Amino acid sequence: PRRPDLVGIESSDLQALPGAESVIVLNAVIRNRAPFPQQYPSLELTLTDDADRPVVRRVLTPAEYLAPADAEVLSQGLPAGAETSFRMNLDAGGLRATGYRLYLFFPQ
Repeated sequence: PRRPDLVGIESSDLQALPGAESVIVLNAVIRNRAPFPQQYPSLELTLTDDADRPVVRRVLTPAEYLAPADAEVLSQGLPAGAETSFRMNLDAGGLRATGYRLYLFFPQ
């Protein structure tokens, strides 16, 4: 089942990784408010400039943002009423981004 209106990003944070010039760290918590398990959504991360204009976008699939050890969890989906948190290191490649947007969606 996929009910995007019942899945939300509870919190997210994007920070530079100390000591690694071009690496940023994305932390996020996703919650399933449905009374049934749902597929994990894909996430669109957009880095923005000072004027909130997109600098770069990237789609993160569940297989990318969940730990490799969570393959079984991925196939079972996000349990009813549960939340999952993740931490992901990304190479920004020297982009000059000052903000971000994180959007979840289910691909068609």
